[in-house]
Amino acid sequence: MGLKKFNSLFWKISLVFFILLAIVGASHVYISYKYSTEYLDEVNQQLNHNTAKNIIENSTPFYNGEVIKPALNEMFHHVKAINPNLEVYLVDPKGAIISYYPPEKKLLTNTISLLPIKEFIEDKSNSFIKGDDPLNPATKKVFSAYPLTMNNMLYAYIYVVLNGEKQKAESDNLFTSYLLQISYRTMGITLFFTFLIGLFIIRTITKNYTRMLQVMQQFRQGDLTSRIDLNTVGSEKQLAQMFNEMADILTTNIDKLKEVENLRRELIANVSHDLRTPIAIIRGYLETLQIKEKTITDEERKRYIDMVSQSSEKLEKLVHELFELSKLEANQIRPNKEAFIISELVNDISSKYHLIAHNKKITIDTFLSKELAPVFADISLIERVIQNLLDNAIKFTPENGYISITTEKCLNNTVKITITDNGIGIPEKDRERIFARYYRANNYTDLKNSTGLGLAIAKKILDLHDSTLDLISTEDKGSSFVFKLKCS
Repeated sequence: MGLKKFNSLFWKISLVFFILLAIVGASHVYISYKYSTEYLDEVNQQLNHNTAKNIIENSTPFYNGEVIKPALNEMFHHVKAINPNLEVYLVDPKGAIISYYPPEKKLLTNTISLLPIKEFIEDKSNSFIKGDDPLNPATKKVFSAYPLTMNNMLYAYIYVVLNGEKQKAESDNLFTSYLLQISYRTMGITLFFTFLIGLFIIRTITKNYTRMLQVMQQFRQGDLTSRIDLNTVGSEKQLAQMFNEMADILTTNIDKLKEVENLRRELIANVSHDLRTPIAIIRGYLETLQIKEKTITDEERKRYIDMVSQSSEKLEKLVHELFELSKLEANQIRPNKEAFIISELVNDISSKYHLIAHNKKITIDTFLSKELAPVFADISLIERVIQNLLDNAIKFTPENGYISITTEKCLNNTVKITITDNGIGIPEKDRERIFARYYRANNYTDLKNSTGLGLAIAKKILDLHDSTLDLISTEDKGSSFVFKLKCS
């Protein structure tokens, strides 16, 4: 069943080829018949060009402008003796038929056009000319004509149809039979061998397409590893290569969709968990305050309210970062780029984080180059990147640790920013997932204030700036995050 399906292209092309050959054969027979018939008519007219003149020379059916019946009958009898298949018409100078032979025939028109007759008489080169047929006005036939004059006065025309009905029917039958015999033999042999040769050529051409269709069918049925061997398709290599590239793209996209689907499920699970936790805490402490409203001490009330406040802040931060990341992934945020000095921005941000770091006994040092060209970026988005990286560094750096921020000139007209800490580092097995949503290091447990979205947001922002966020990390010794910005 599959083989027939794959070979359908071969049989379709073969059928079309056979139909074209049949049309060519029929056209050949028709054209041959048409032009052969005209050729015979032309030969007939040239051989019998003087037939009308000879009839006039042997008899004169007019006297003093009147038709002499005996003389006319004698003329027709002479024609019958010479060639009984001729049709002879006596036509007046206006084209009206005065008399005709054979008399048993029934005329369908009593007048004929004189233009072909005059052209025939005046023509000295014996050109091929056709005139009217009174017995069948719809057709034109070869003829011979000659003027009947006396004393320089035109009385009538002798108009002889050379291919009379009887002669025409007999010649058509003979000629058609002869032509069909030749056509059947020659066209049959020609079409047979042409068709065989055509089938061989078509088979050769479609063989490669059949191979490609087999691979495409396998791919469609779910075998995503199916690819066309470029060494077996010959001249169709470009088409095969396009399919292979398309299949690679589809396979890659399918893998990405699967990955996105897995991330979506993970996101829903994590969001559900992270939203549920602060909400449960807030609800629990509020219910406790309501239940113990009269018995609770001031110290307990303050502690409960602090817990509700912290959970509210975490909930607010989580929702805000979820919206921010969703907008970045949906390309709803467009960077408003401008030129600014990156070292000044880093200095301002580090100053704001000194108090937070001091409370955790962490030192923040900056090593800022003073000879940097302005970078061209969205200052608010880059500020968000640096803040997220500092938040991350502070969370994963133990007490008495240090964090350094370095800016330096780099190749290709860029500035490199490096944020380094001496924290717990990132395990090698987790480094590929470091920038995914909700990544949390397995070797760090104090994440009650973490949303797990900071690095994912930073990476998305740098993607908008055609930059990357690179990681250099050694477990238990610290990590460095590096990114570059183009100069203006």
